Amino acid sequence: MTDPTAPISPISPTAPISPTALTVPISPASPTAPGEPHTTLLRGIAANPNAGTAVLTRLLAPAAGPAWRMFGRRPLPADFVDTALDHPERRVRSAVAANPWLSDAHCLRLVRDPADLVACQAATGPGARLRPTPLPDAAMELMLLGTWPRETEFLTRNEILGELYSLGVLRSAFRRRMAQHPEPELRRQACQFIGALPPDRRAALLADPDPDVRAEARRVATPTLLEPEELVDAVPRTLQGLYQIRLLPPDLLADALAARDYLSALARNRHLPPDAVRTLAADPDPEVRRLIARHPALTPDLMVDLATDPDPDVRHRLAGHPGLTPALIDTLAADPDPGAAARAAADPAPRDPARSQVLDEVDPRPTPERFRRIDYGIVDEPIDPPDPDWYHACARSPLPLLRRAAATCPHLDELTVSQLAQDEDPEVRHLLALYHLGAPPALLLETHLQHPEHRKRLRLRPDFPRTGLPLGLARHPDPEVRELAAADPEFDGDPEELLADPHHLVRLAAATNPRLRPERVTELLADPELREGAAANPQLGEERLHALLDGVLGTREEAAGQDVPV
Repeated sequence: MTDPTAPISPISPTAPISPTALTVPISPASPTAPGEPHTTLLRGIAANPNAGTAVLTRLLAPAAGPAWRMFGRRPLPADFVDTALDHPERRVRSAVAANPWLSDAHCLRLVRDPADLVACQAATGPGARLRPTPLPDAAMELMLLGTWPRETEFLTRNEILGELYSLGVLRSAFRRRMAQHPEPELRRQACQFIGALPPDRRAALLADPDPDVRAEARRVATPTLLEPEELVDAVPRTLQGLYQIRLLPPDLLADALAARDYLSALARNRHLPPDAVRTLAADPDPEVRRLIARHPALTPDLMVDLATDPDPDVRHRLAGHPGLTPALIDTLAADPDPGAAARAAADPAPRDPARSQVLDEVDPRPTPERFRRIDYGIVDEPIDPPDPDWYHACARSPLPLLRRAAATCPHLDELTVSQLAQDEDPEVRHLLALYHLGAPPALLLETHLQHPEHRKRLRLRPDFPRTGLPLGLARHPDPEVRELAAADPEFDGDPEELLADPHHLVRLAAATNPRLRPERVTELLADPELREGAAANPQLGEERLHALLDGVLGTREEAAGQDVPV
């Protein structure tokens, strides 16, 4: 069996694929089944940039199963994808479905796959979540409606919908379109995020001509009373959710406030009565006061009290409250805490909820509550974005926080992108690299070095640099950075030195470097530890790759006689 924990070829930088779905058992009883030494060889061949359609098609043979996982980790020729999507083995199609470089047409084919696991891999897998461009609307609509017939149903419809809505796959622009979609079921589903929609679209759903859509919109928009029996046997995670979103009867609310076990959930509850908000605003726990500082029911006198709270995090949260008066905004703009002052100054009255949401997203102040979507790996504009003119005005602001807001707009013109790419504030530059497809290569690399949590996403960008990298990266203390340099044919060093690097992935990357002499690559093919990297080395041309496959899978003539892909 292939080893799902084995390192992946360093020239294939995408996110890991589920080993459960894609690891292929190789039967030792089969006369053509390669042993473990051939596993890394096959994976390396699959990753080799010289492996075109002919080589990749041979890897569709059952005996080449260890190579299938690589189909999701490199760009693939379109004609090979067509062949692979017709393959009878589900795990082949699943591997291709994980590929983040697929065309829209291939994505649409995959969500129509007869196996639900293949369709879900295409729509919600790591490749879909990290794609530089969103999946086509038609693919998302098909998954959400669940109308395509499947031969297998390993996942329930609710499980599929749960993944689509919880994993950041549905982009905000698509969610906006859902609210006005001609298909009533999609408008009904859009009701679950009705609170994030612009006011006109919320009103349209509440008055929708379809009775099911109207009913769902009103159900979501109307708070539901929490019944005592719902608390019986509820686990803490369930209780946290109930106290956060439901309307609480006075006795249950009093008990919850007295018990203090779920005060953080209560402070987030938008349906609290004024006396409960006042109680939480005076709570001795600064985390509770920090959360209540954004509550919509805060009265002016409570805002004044919180504006002088001894905890700067409380004042910082209050500084973004949409209901602050101009006088309080001015007070907080002079706050001794720089973060609170910047947040207040960046959003003068009258405040706009769409602008406030963007400012919250780019405010780098760390908090234990993690309010920002980017902290969960979601890089996207809000469902209700501000006007583009506001973003362009922000780009010219002397306030770094406003320039950071501008950097998150994916629709900036070239001049503004060029300006922000050279901003003196590194956070402005790094946000631009994450949000804008026009960010320059040097900025993508800079952000890659500074933000390890976003490296997989950045390496998928077509402009991410892989050659001519800056001097010194091969000696960087971070092995992920040395790995990048090790594969660069122009790096300032000797690949032989990195073949002895203490980190395995760096050594594998060095084995892919085309500066290695052909005879050295041949030597490395015999090295069990570095065979995968050597097999991915561009020094090996297509005919050499075919020859290596002949030794593992048999010749093409033999394969033709056994009715396997050649």
